[in-house]
Amino acid sequence: MEANTSVSSMIMYEDESVDVRYVNGAQLQLSPCGSEFLLVKEAAPEPALHPLQPRETVRQRTRFTISTYKELLVAALAFRNRYASRPYLPEELIPTEHKQSCFSLGSDVTWPEFSSCEAELGPGGETVVRSEEGRAALMLSPSGEDFTVAFTCRLSQSQNPAAKRGGKNQSCRSTVSSPLVISPSQSKSTTVVQHHSCSGAAPAWHYPLSLARRQRTTHLSKSEDVGGYVSDTRSEERRSCLPRALALTCPAPHWHRWKSKRPLAEKEESDQDLPPELVKVMWCQGVTYRILSGAVAVIEVSPGDGSVIRSNGVLNTYFTHHRPELQSGQVKEILYHLKNLPPDVVGEAYSIFSVVNRASRILSCYTQAKHSLKLPVTPSCLQEAKEWRRFSEPSMPDGTLFSPSLAELHVDATQTLEHQSNLVAGELEKIKRFNFLLENSVLHRSETGRVKLRDPSAEEEEEEEDAPVREFSITEALRRTSRAIQDIEAAVSAATLT
Repeated sequence: MEANTSVSSMIMYEDESVDVRYVNGAQLQLSPCGSEFLLVKEAAPEPALHPLQPRETVRQRTRFTISTYKELLVAALAFRNRYASRPYLPEELIPTEHKQSCFSLGSDVTWPEFSSCEAELGPGGETVVRSEEGRAALMLSPSGEDFTVAFTCRLSQSQNPAAKRGGKNQSCRSTVSSPLVISPSQSKSTTVVQHHSCSGAAPAWHYPLSLARRQRTTHLSKSEDVGGYVSDTRSEERRSCLPRALALTCPAPHWHRWKSKRPLAEKEESDQDLPPELVKVMWCQGVTYRILSGAVAVIEVSPGDGSVIRSNGVLNTYFTHHRPELQSGQVKEILYHLKNLPPDVVGEAYSIFSVVNRASRILSCYTQAKHSLKLPVTPSCLQEAKEWRRFSEPSMPDGTLFSPSLAELHVDATQTLEHQSNLVAGELEKIKRFNFLLENSVLHRSETGRVKLRDPSAEEEEEEEDAPVREFSITEALRRTSRAIQDIEAAVSAATLT
């Protein structure tokens, strides 16, 4: 890329696909799994180029990208892995100094007990707790509203060859017969850093987060015996399952969808050019905006100084700024309203006015997209991979590799088929009732159930008029019934194969 490739903004959508915009007008998109990318290059400088002529695009596998785009991919993956549920870690894009060899690396870590936890105080006022193995650390920000985790993770590996050949057409028995085997030469790891909100933390971080909060309270209260009222927790509850890296190749690349920009937009990534889609995280001008989805969506802003600005639920025109004081360590809460924001101050690292207004616009776009009837609902490759992994990926506790229990998979599959059989039986019962009502509605009966006696000539005349209608209605009903039965049988056959 010859021109300036400074990043203008980075967006992660709810399906965990990533969209990176550059100052020169280029755009880089990552698939939800991170294994493939699409690069739309900057507009050509030739004045003779027609404005509607499509720009040059490059679509490649992420791990096989050429050196020209490698730097862009490394930065985009770092942003993706910081906020995604599972990181994508291809060895080809991990710097040598960030890789370590590992021969026995389990997915679980154990955190210390409340009574024996010795938290550290970071240089910026953050509270740090570490796992007993030293493989994971949690850093609670000075505001106490968000936190960062760093953990050791095995690099992305190839899928099970046997499962990849079989796909969804193989039964559970054939899928689990060939477990994934990783040779020592493939066993490499790296450190993954992720940023989370305390209001939306994953279950894996609940216990260490409670440790950090307690240690922070102890430090602020200047008391040595604050933790005496808290009893120790069982070892099972102190264990966390760390996120594992995604596979090198995506099992559902046909679900990769690329979001095209408006070709005639004059101002790329301006405030009026916010994406009309479900945004999960947006980074712009050094500030991170995160949507916390729920019954009422909330937007949380991390300006980068340890403070957090959050919208107030239903009263989304109000924002609360949780601002820590460096000397005392106490957190000051400042309430803002969109119509009465403080003016900019010379020397401030960021503008409260600009940050809160942009946050409000992002939240409005998210709410409109969520309630829009035109919003396309398309499956994500990560959803497909989750279903595939349910039958093909072996579990790896404590560094040992083995396949899931065949009995567990058999019971799970049997319960699924039984549930589908009950649904089919219910639909067939509805069809039977429909046919019974249709057949018995042909006769004109009285309330006592006897056939009414009518004038023969009038009855003959009426039957001649109603006969075509009745014949058409019955034929159409039978045709629809037959089609419904065929669809149900096809669904049952497909479910049996999966």
